[in-house]
Amino acid sequence: MLPPALPVRSGPITRRSFNATLAAAALLPRPTAAASIAPVVITSDEDVTTLDPHLIRNNHPIGSLIWSLFDSLVRRRPDGTHEPRLATGWSQVSPTVWHFTLRPGVTFHDGERLDAAGVVFNFNRMNQAPWNGECQLWQQSGLVACAALDPLTVALTTAAPSSTLLYWLEEAFIGPTAYLRDTAPELVGSHPIGSGPYLFVSWQRGSQVTLRANPAYWGGAPPIRDVVFRAVPELSARLDELKGGSIDLLTGLDPDSAALAVSPVSGVRQVRGLRKMHVGIAQHGIAPLRDRLVRQALNHAVDVQLMVDTLQRGTTTRLLSVINPPNNDPALQPFAYDPQQARALLHQSGHAGFAVELAFDGRYADAQETCEAVGSFLEAVGLHPVLKAYESGHFAETLRARGFPGLYFYGFAAQIEPLVELVVFTGSAIDNASGYDNPAVDAVMRQAADVTDADARAALVRQAEGMIWNDAPWIYLWYLPALYGSSHRLEYTPRPDDYVEIYRARLAA
Repeated sequence: MLPPALPVRSGPITRRSFNATLAAAALLPRPTAAASIAPVVITSDEDVTTLDPHLIRNNHPIGSLIWSLFDSLVRRRPDGTHEPRLATGWSQVSPTVWHFTLRPGVTFHDGERLDAAGVVFNFNRMNQAPWNGECQLWQQSGLVACAALDPLTVALTTAAPSSTLLYWLEEAFIGPTAYLRDTAPELVGSHPIGSGPYLFVSWQRGSQVTLRANPAYWGGAPPIRDVVFRAVPELSARLDELKGGSIDLLTGLDPDSAALAVSPVSGVRQVRGLRKMHVGIAQHGIAPLRDRLVRQALNHAVDVQLMVDTLQRGTTTRLLSVINPPNNDPALQPFAYDPQQARALLHQSGHAGFAVELAFDGRYADAQETCEAVGSFLEAVGLHPVLKAYESGHFAETLRARGFPGLYFYGFAAQIEPLVELVVFTGSAIDNASGYDNPAVDAVMRQAADVTDADARAALVRQAEGMIWNDAPWIYLWYLPALYGSSHRLEYTPRPDDYVEIYRARLAA
């Protein structure tokens, strides 16, 4: 017997009415000009844990703040292309050696001048504990040496040709040498000094971080002078403040609550999300999950399209690959919802009827409902899922330690770089929470990373992509809808990768 169709939760929003609210938002009255002098306030459901530039633990809010306070040699645009920042240009002088020319005249917020020796100091810091646990520049790019050739030229050497060096440099932020060298790490993390478009003003732990526009920024002071990043755990409270006019950008909006963000002073902004929502399948826990047939069966057992249409209100689409569009292989097909095939694969594997933990935490608004739905589909093919709610901190620790014995609901990789997206599926990757380990995939990935010819590299990437997809280390779900509540006074186009670049925003005239 098939599981019943999931009911659409009660409330005023449907797919048609949701789209209508987006269109209607532009017709609502705008606030008065007097409100424009207030700081722009950005809210999220959690506070930052550190503002050390080499300990970025999430895209938002930590990453958004670091991007505002610091600069890297290269910046990643929303479409994944590379933009000069502290480096005005670069060249690959040999397959394994790159030269970067630094922007002259850049000054850190404490007055120290940017130079090549300082960049080398920062890169070496990133390769030391505890910073190398978060910053992946050396490990993932294959960097083996960095040197200052002159005051404005840095040479980077990789062990083999690296096609992802620029990507990892975009996550490698530069701070003033003297401050980083002579200041206790705890103070660096609580009183950051960068060279970015915003200056650090204060951090009230558990509450908010306040920034002020940098008038001496090399790129010119950002249009908005005062910015506050606030932690407001409850979505309902964030919505009330948005409609009350006291916040300007609400992150973490879910499809059920989107219509509630529309008011005379606020509306909804949406871009195509890139975060890949999935149920991870741990392959270091219970024995059945180590069998590819079982993992494929789990994918056939779950009606993902029905969940997209109901739980996600049709605001997104199901995953098409482990690589984000537009770089994914269009030949790959999602696993069809086929309970009969799921039962047949389970029987063939010899692992029918087993019990399995299905873990979730509160970081995603629909986590419990999603797991309940997945659980009902698994029950329909004879399995015995046991839902378990984790506190968010414990969930994150367990994820890092590859400690889940069964299944877990998570979202990963809001990225647009195929080789980087596939790294998580290599056996030794830090973020490989499922413990998926296929030596054949690792070998293809090593080949792809070393190949300099773009077409040959793309062919290897497609090969690894297909192998991973068929191995099914996840139950593939959907792309996280990228929905934001926004005040009408704020002019800002959100990014698809969760970072907030508030220095690119401005206030409406």
